[in-house]
Amino acid sequence: LIDLNVKVINMSFGTPESALSADAPLPHEEVIRYALARGVILVAASGNSGLAERFYPAAHDGVIAVGAIDRGLEPAAFSTRGDHVAVCAPGRGIPTCGLQGYQSATGTSFAAPFVAAACALLASRAQRRAWPLDSHEARDLLASSARPFGRAGVGGCGNGVIDALAALRLLDRRIDRDIALETGSEPDLHETSVSPSPRGSPALPA
Repeated sequence: LIDLNVKVINMSFGTPESALSADAPLPHEEVIRYALARGVILVAASGNSGLAERFYPAAHDGVIAVGAIDRGLEPAAFSTRGDHVAVCAPGRGIPTCGLQGYQSATGTSFAAPFVAAACALLASRAQRRAWPLDSHEARDLLASSARPFGRAGVGGCGNGVIDALAALRLLDRRIDRDIALETGSEPDLHETSVSPSPRGSPALPA
């Protein structure tokens, strides 16, 4: 995938640090470095232990680690915590496809794809405006624009709940600011909007 020039990769798998021997290399370390060096935005599930610990690849520097929230916008009890977690997304009762048809699934593996999709929107927007976007910048945009959790004092679950539209608007403001600094002009204050789409089709940023 990396050599096919994909821009975003979701990784809904992980190995707990506690399962590694003391002299073992960190899982996926080389391929993570390879992908980041080529500008790929990497997203990974934080884990489902409910503990403060590190799962890899989510805990690698440059990877956007995603926790899960329940339907009350609170971090799910099973969501693995840690200061490496960037944001949370819905991860309980998510409709998905199974061998017997549609089914409901739970876990950070189902939260991470929401964030990967938001990263794809950010990457598309950045490319459209000829602005470089890497995994570190995407993480910062998502974390800086996240909605607060339903209650205060939640630790180890990132900056809050993902808000894709707010992240897109923040991206536009940063691009406008950089252009203004380069040209010495006032920022254009481009406003991101969402265009109506046919039923069943995703709304697209204008």
